[in-house]
Amino acid sequence: MNRFLRSFFLHGCVLLIQSCSVSPEPIKFGEDHCAHCKMKIMDPRFGGELVTTKGRIYKFDAVECLVPYLQENASMEFGHTLAIAYDEPKKLVDVRELSFEIDSSYRSPMGGNLAAFRQSQNAMGNELISWEELKEKELFAPLNP
Repeated sequence: MNRFLRSFFLHGCVLLIQSCSVSPEPIKFGEDHCAHCKMKIMDPRFGGELVTTKGRIYKFDAVECLVPYLQENASMEFGHTLAIAYDEPKKLVDVRELSFEIDSSYRSPMGGNLAAFRQSQNAMGNELISWEELKEKELFAPLNP
């Protein structure tokens, strides 16, 4: 019986540790919904994800939704802030590794025409914006003012 309890306790600890991870998870296009605007996430060239330090995951259909959500929830602590690079569809990348560009040819889901790039030479040639600059710009209106 003692061996059973020890095994049960060990397995329980392993499950507890795994369930408390703060790892991002891939966006399921066509299934997941945006935490900000509630639209279904469809376009693999756009999107983002916030993962709290406690492991809760918030997914977004565009950076135009992620930024206001982040601003509206400034008191929350995030372990990961990720966006999809237009030049690497479906792949979530740390926002600090990306450059952002606004151009009408991007046609992002929320109409802000904002795209993220891992390699700046793939952008259209307009002014590139860093993550820190993007967070400070008031490009995006909150959904519920």
